[in-house]
Formats: sequence, structure tokens, C-alpha cells
Amino acid sequence: MMWQFNHIYIEKDIKDHPRTADILEKCRANGIFYIDRYMDIFGRKKQDIHFQMKHRSLILAKATGELLYRGSPMCQDYGRREFYYTSLMKNCLYDCEYCFLKGMYDCGYLVVFVNIEDVFDSVEKKLSEIDKGQTMYLSVSFDTDLFSFEKMTGYCHLWAQFAAAHPDCEIEVRTKGAPDIDKIIEPSESGSELTDTSNFITAFTLSPQHLIEKFEHHTAPLSERLASAKAAIERGRTVRLCIDPMIYVKDWEEYYGELVDLIASSLDLERVRDFGIGTFRISKEYLKRLRAAESNSEATQYPFVTDGGYAGYPERLKAQMLDFLKKKLQDAGVPGEKIYIS
Repeated sequence: MMWQFNHIYIEKDIKDHPRTADILEKCRANGIFYIDRYMDIFGRKKQDIHFQMKHRSLILAKATGELLYRGSPMCQDYGRREFYYTSLMKNCLYDCEYCFLKGMYDCGYLVVFVNIEDVFDSVEKKLSEIDKGQTMYLSVSFDTDLFSFEKMTGYCHLWAQFAAAHPDCEIEVRTKGAPDIDKIIEPSESGSELTDTSNFITAFTLSPQHLIEKFEHHTAPLSERLASAKAAIERGRTVRLCIDPMIYVKDWEEYYGELVDLIASSLDLERVRDFGIGTFRISKEYLKRLRAAESNSEATQYPFVTDGGYAGYPERLKAQMLDFLKKKLQDAGVPGEKIYIS
């Protein structure tokens, strides 16, 4: 598979990095340019995100400074006190109207940090500092859909290898795609089976098909996400299901009720590790830019309320939506202790 880009920008410091060469072999572009720092391109103000998403450029860079962060209070920690995230990419192939990335960044170009080994070192250092008996929960795909870039980067397989070697670290990769998890975790060219990757968690974000078509552009249809999750479960992989964020629309109860019914009829719920549910919420500052980027979107123009710097649905509506979804899941046979609410 060859990836086509408008331009490719490469930081001079990593132009000779072996992963840079590997990625370039898989890409075509109208021009390749060498730059000092990726923020010289990515950090410019008043860029046209939608134009840039239609005319993609790729930036290859080196991640520097702090490489590991405490998990956001807006995100579910799944009962883990030691909750962190890291980012090896910025931006996504998909185009979800409500995506917080459109509020976080002014640029629609893709950034890949090629020095994943430095990130591994940071995670190992943090693991050595954590109290004995504690398990780290590490999300590695907050700022992108890492699975969708696997043929370019191979990062999901590398994280699976890292998980196999570090049983005290649970690694979550979240997706709105339909990846072949088995082939990614154990690609045929590796020649050997990973001993235990039960701590490598594939988290499928599931939405009603009506909302996928309305808001989640270029993502996999619900049927394909469920088929991917089913195949992973049947091969003994660790699967988490996330109905998050719930988006308020007319007849939302009907759409989300049908979603749960379809999940229950498609998957063995007893073999799903757990479920994460939540309603739309976003930083107040990000919301301003998101609304500017998606000025005609029903998902972003709702009259949200702000509390503690975060914007979301009014408390009564939020509770109604979460209570409805939790009850539907429990009625389908999911134990309450396996449902985590953000």
C-alpha cells in the first residue's frame, strides 16, 4: 500500500532515522521538504483545517520534552490509579465532526513521531517508579486512530510487543475502524508468537449507524467494527467496547437502544473485558475552535453548559442519557461492575 500526500515535511534531526526511511518507502508526495522543527509548519495560526484534511501533508518529526502524561480527568481510567497517555501521532485519517482535535490543533496535517523507542524508555522509567502491585493503564491513541496507520508505522504491533514484555502495563489502542487485530498483534513476517498480550486492549468506539453516517465521516460502518471485535474476541484478544461519546440528537433513545441490541446479538458479551460509556464533553477552550471549524454541525452547536472549564450537556440530560444506556447494557446481561462511566 502506497500512501499519497501533497507534501512531506521532515525534521532535519531525523532525516537519517531508519524509521524515516521505512515510512518514506511507503509514501508518495508532490514534494519533500526538510525543516528545523515540526511546529514551524504544524503550529502556524489560522490554518484551514478542512482544506488541509482534503489535501493531506505528512510531517515526520522527533518527539521531545515530556513524552508521558497523566490521563485527563475527562477520560475514563477504568479503575486504575496510574493512568497515563502518550502520543506518537497527531491528527487522524477520520473526520468526526465532534472531534476534540479540531479544537486542539490549528492544523489538519498528520504528524508521525519516529522515535517510539524514546517513548518506550519513558514508560519503563515511570513503571519503575510506580508502587509495587499497581498496574499502569496507558492509552496510546488519544490524538489519532493508531490502527488506521499500522501499514505505515507498525506502531500497534510494537506496542503489543511492549505489552507482552511488561505485564504490569495495560496498553489501550482505541479505534473507529475495523482492524484485523490478530494480524496486527502477530504479523506473519514476525515469525514468532507473542507469549501473552492479554494486557494489550483493543477498544472499539461504537456508535449507532445513523450517527456514524451523520457525524463520523470516513470511519468504518458499525457492522464492520462489530465484525472486527467479534473476530478479536474469538481469537482470545482483549476487547473493550466504548459507547463514548454519546451524542444528543432527536430520537437518541431509539438509536442507542438499537445499538445495544445489535451489540448483544453480535458479540459474546461475557468475553468483552469491560464497557466505557460517556456523553460528549470537551474543554471550554477547545469548544470555541471546534465550533468555528464545524459551524454547521448539530453535534457541536448544542447549547452546552460549562463547569470547571469543561463543556457538556446539562446535568439532567447527561444523567438521563447515561442511566438509559447503563440500564440497556445491564438488561442485555452486562454486570454493573463492568460498566465504567465518564
